[in-house]
Amino acid sequence: MSDLSPLEEHFSRLLPEILALWGSPACYGHIEALLIDSRGGRQGFPADVYSDLSLLLTMVQRPKGPYDIWSDAADADKSA
Repeated sequence: MSDLSPLEEHFSRLLPEILALWGSPACYGHIEALLIDSRGGRQGFPADVYSDLSLLLTMVQRPKGPYDIWSDAADADKSA
C-alpha cells in the first residue's frame, strides 16, 4: 500500500503546478480548470483523483469577483 494520495500517485506532474500557485489568487482558478472540461472531449480524472482535487479546491480561498448574493449566503451559513 502506498503512502501517496491518488493525485500524487497517478498525476504527480500536477503537484508542482498546484504548489507553485498555492496561496495565490490564481490557485483556485487553476484547480477549478483541472476539474472542469473546457476543451471538450476530455476523459476526465478517475474518481479518487477528482476527489483529491475537489478537496484541495475547498482548501484554497475563492477569489472575490462581482457581487453574488448566493456566495455571501453560503459564507454566512459556514460561520453560523
